Amino acid sequence: MMINEFELILMNFTSRILAVGLLFISILFSCGGGNDPEPPTPPQVVPDNISITVNPSAVKQEMVGFGGALTWYSTWVTDNNKVNEIADLMFTDLGIDIIRFKNWYYPNNYPTDKTTTNMPDDNAKVHWDATNKLYDLAKSRNPNVKILFSSWGPPKVLKDNGKLQEGTLNKDGSGFMYDAFAQYWEDVLDNVPFDPDYISIQNEPTYVNSGWTTCKWAINETTSLPGYNTAFNKVYDKIKNRAHVPVMIGPESQDVSTFVSFANVLKDNANCSIYAFHPYNLNSGTSSATINASLQNVGNFSTKPNLMTEFSDNITDWFSTALFIHNSLVYANTSGYIYWKLAWNTPSSGEDNAMISMSSASPTATYKVTPYYYLIKHFSKHVDAGYHRVEVSSSNTLLFSTAFISPDNKKITIVTINNGSESVKVNFEATGKTITGISATQSKGTSFYQPAEVALSTKSMSLPAKSITTVVLNF
Repeated sequence: MMINEFELILMNFTSRILAVGLLFISILFSCGGGNDPEPPTPPQVVPDNISITVNPSAVKQEMVGFGGALTWYSTWVTDNNKVNEIADLMFTDLGIDIIRFKNWYYPNNYPTDKTTTNMPDDNAKVHWDATNKLYDLAKSRNPNVKILFSSWGPPKVLKDNGKLQEGTLNKDGSGFMYDAFAQYWEDVLDNVPFDPDYISIQNEPTYVNSGWTTCKWAINETTSLPGYNTAFNKVYDKIKNRAHVPVMIGPESQDVSTFVSFANVLKDNANCSIYAFHPYNLNSGTSSATINASLQNVGNFSTKPNLMTEFSDNITDWFSTALFIHNSLVYANTSGYIYWKLAWNTPSSGEDNAMISMSSASPTATYKVTPYYYLIKHFSKHVDAGYHRVEVSSSNTLLFSTAFISPDNKKITIVTINNGSESVKVNFEATGKTITGISATQSKGTSFYQPAEVALSTKSMSLPAKSITTVVLNF
């Protein structure tokens, strides 16, 4: 039978339709056995399965607060044309509660002349004047800020080598000159134009250096060294009847092992109200386990509060320093953390570890605010003297949190460090409390102390990897 041209075209078209249909069926079977294709996967929503829970009833140490030291580069601040701008940063914005000043009282021809008009030793006069000006700048901005006045050593007339550097306390016919040393402290307090809240009679009493003022002591007197404990009591007896009696702290040791040996004696000394230590035995090469064990040795002396009064750039970087502050609060039970370099010179190389970095001594010198400033601000801005550290927990072992409750029990500040490599979503809870307000600030990467989004309805937010977040809960 002959097929006409129209029938041939129709047959070709039908076969093509059939081929396309078979191809489509084949594709369906190869993709899913002939089932309907699944819809696109929606973006994953991370549940709030990590809780950071504060227990306000589990109260730890009372806080003296967070602060910084102003010592050798104080004149760079006070002589700068932008001194008021810098003072606003240090004493208003930062929110510190305590400042550590160095004692520069070294009158020429002391003790015959006890005035401060002529103090050439160690360029003391200009530093003395700068310290007094910084005190006024601080108090005008924060009347509640406290002052720790620390001495690096007595004047050279009281030293056995006749100079400020190295040496130890001198002797007279009766032995070590404890009474003269106590009188020196009475003269210090008579002449400094403000009332220190705390005094330390000797910075790092076992450390000696030829480059700056030092004085070596033993905790108890030996044939060659005076007894720090004896001098401590002599000073207290001399100043105890003053109208304003500063709290005496000690020993401001340079390392934890020295602290332990001194604290074993000072723990029985009622005149020593607060311990003080410097953890210079720890650095960037020290393991976390060793750091925590060392800090625990400080925390074991729990019958008196302790202050960490000098440490800054020894733990690698700002983020590692944050972890160290956390560990100091938790393991050493420290009541106050004083960062060493509140204002310091800008280094010619390496990391800049000052909170306020000064380029030079010139009045027109520039300054900059570093990550360390914001690191301390995470703790200092919303934690004040009189707050108590309280228990805080989390199921995530890479989240390190400390929490602090205000004296009126209406505010809790939580500082959380995410030491993990991934972002996590968390929600905040306070046992027995109804949260009526919540706010947060965060530092991560190269962005420091910026407002962070946190939902009041769920009390939840994201914590990026390697970040520090301060959360304030109001009740």
